[in-house]
Amino acid sequence: MVKIPYLSGFEAYLKTRQISPKAHTEYMNSLNDFFTYTIQHNNDYKISEDIKDVHEMDVRLFKNFMLDNLQLSPSTINKVISNLNVYFKYLFGVKKSPEIPTLNINSVTVAKQSDFPTVVFLKLPDYLAAPLSIYTRLLILIISKGFNYKDALEPNFYQKFEQMKFDDAEERFLNLYKAYVEPYRSYWNNDNLFLSRNRGANTPLLTVSALHRDLKRDSDTTKLDLAPKKLYTTFILLALSTRNLSDDQQNALDALDTPSLMYYRRLKRETNFDI
Repeated sequence: MVKIPYLSGFEAYLKTRQISPKAHTEYMNSLNDFFTYTIQHNNDYKISEDIKDVHEMDVRLFKNFMLDNLQLSPSTINKVISNLNVYFKYLFGVKKSPEIPTLNINSVTVAKQSDFPTVVFLKLPDYLAAPLSIYTRLLILIISKGFNYKDALEPNFYQKFEQMKFDDAEERFLNLYKAYVEPYRSYWNNDNLFLSRNRGANTPLLTVSALHRDLKRDSDTTKLDLAPKKLYTTFILLALSTRNLSDDQQNALDALDTPSLMYYRRLKRETNFDI
């Protein structure tokens, strides 16, 4: 286990707060995880192991690591930050640290069900026929089949896409899409799904930033958050809230690894997500 500065004094302080054994374990886990991360990413602290070399940026980096890499739920991250805050306030109070690195670290906003664009998938035919960007609608269709935007933008994903089954409303949209994309397919001599509309581009494939611009415009129009991650998360939460799963929903859930599935289940509980 990594060294935690002034641990014995902090544990004595925790006893004065009469916390439960479970809470004590959570404090220790938070500190161990933080200092394990920090000693790997802060060279000054790695050499000195002096708390004076731990700063606000270290906490920010650890918070981002929990969000982006570990994909922990907002409530879990907020609890860890809260535990670290108690620790650093204790050290500051007993004059072991010249600063409180957690002082300006904001909590992560816990999402509400209303933050998720559920209507896009619950009324999929309407949104496939809506006056939105062709690429926005194509991405929504692909996500409704259980794939995320990284899958959709992969070269040769079209080969898998062409093997999928589509209902009448989806086929009507795909006819519009094919008419739209055909000039770009001819120009680029490329069969991928998302093709650049910039004929001076260095690559025939649509860039992630270009796709995001389409999604941002359509988000402003619909007043819905159509960011790729939010769309995929919404699809998974809907699947977790459905009794009789479609094949696409079941396949999407089966494709998740255990940590990801646990993350989405926690998120469903925290947002009271239900349909």
